Amino acid sequence: MLRFFIVLIVSQFFAVQVASADEAVLYEPFEETEFQAPEKRILQLALALSGEHDGRVDGVWDARSMAALEDYVLNEFEDTPQNLHVANLVIAFLADMEANGWTWREFPELGMSMAVPEAILAEPEPENRGLRWWSRTGTLTLLTNSFEAELARAWHSAAEMASVDPDVLSIVRDDHLLVTSGYLEDGRSFYTRSDQVDGHWSTVYLASGPDQANMLNLIRTSISARDPQYWELPRGGHLEYIVRETLEAFDGTDEGEGFELAIPGTGFLPAEPGTDASGTAFYVNDSILVTAQHVIEGCGRISLGDGTPLTLLAHNKKLDVAALASPVQADTWLSLTDQEHTRLGQKLHAAGFPYYNIAGTSLHLTGGNVSSLADVNDDRRFFSFSAPVQPGNSGGPLIDNNGEVMGIVVSRLSERYIAEATGTLPQNINYALNREELLAFLTGHDLHPQQGLPEFSMDDGAPEGFEKAIVPVLCY
Repeated sequence: MLRFFIVLIVSQFFAVQVASADEAVLYEPFEETEFQAPEKRILQLALALSGEHDGRVDGVWDARSMAALEDYVLNEFEDTPQNLHVANLVIAFLADMEANGWTWREFPELGMSMAVPEAILAEPEPENRGLRWWSRTGTLTLLTNSFEAELARAWHSAAEMASVDPDVLSIVRDDHLLVTSGYLEDGRSFYTRSDQVDGHWSTVYLASGPDQANMLNLIRTSISARDPQYWELPRGGHLEYIVRETLEAFDGTDEGEGFELAIPGTGFLPAEPGTDASGTAFYVNDSILVTAQHVIEGCGRISLGDGTPLTLLAHNKKLDVAALASPVQADTWLSLTDQEHTRLGQKLHAAGFPYYNIAGTSLHLTGGNVSSLADVNDDRRFFSFSAPVQPGNSGGPLIDNNGEVMGIVVSRLSERYIAEATGTLPQNINYALNREELLAFLTGHDLHPQQGLPEFSMDDGAPEGFEKAIVPVLCY
């Protein structure tokens, strides 16, 4: 499944005029005492993924952690650490977590756990009585095994012999820990570690070329930690505050201020305290809403933005569509008919709530056109469109120039996936379920759309009542 990937692009030089008292905090020097231990742990993990930090990720902010932050800020901004730099670091980290499917994985057979980018790893294969994972998109490899003491020491001796550069070879040998790291003949870096656990030696071997060396660094620094919420952004603290202030201050636009900020999906930065994710839905009659199935998947509770609970009526995972019932009657809804087939090049508008509560709570409307009559797998139940969408737009309607629903936003093409496959970045390649499939889904579950807003021209702007027909959906 293609995943969202959003990158952070920052110039080396910037000077920003402070717009408000709240924003002023972003330009204050970094003070370690302002942050709690879980927040410092997030910073250490983010610095590990940036390649600057190779020490412990335990929330203890020592000289090594501070030096890593100073190096990061110097390399990226040619400056000394400010809160804005810290927020930038964390936003980039959360984006990578989302893009590569990082999870905290326990290995019961080893008695250990570590961070793993599961979205890019193929199914493990047996090797040397252990398991090896290969990256689908790069050079990262992960091998896990459990050895007797003699085999563990032989493994590390072999690793020591395999290292081709004695100047970077690193060795630790004691009664409970064996570590060997260096460079292989093919140019890859490697790291192998064995911990004595319950009478055996739990061993992890990592190797990577320069393309995924930072991933290797994050995995190796995370080995043995056991907190399953290791990188969840703590709510209500100083770190979340400066991240939100940064997102609000720059809102993904340049505006001549020296850099562009793009932001991660709601999966790692909740829309509001207590929620896990947000999306968009729209009314097709006075009580039935339509959204994308992945928006409500795994939710214990689904609600409108004002907290009104919603009931799941039907869903289809293959089509990525779901129907919900609202206990409150809608004043207006959108028209969904089968009068017109989607045409290549047809103008459309995407309506939704990207980054709900972060980028505000107002409805966003963007324009584009139909760019392909099939999805990435040539499935003609879906079509591609060019109107910009972001996380939170999922489930929102695509409106044709006559004001009718012509599809529902379900996904966007992964920039990381295409960049690694072709060396180029795609621009606004997004996918929608077409109106014919949406209608068939609803009528197949005895759910019947009704004529909604009278026909109107989007060239003249959205009519009164349009915004009430499209609503945010929150997942708990």
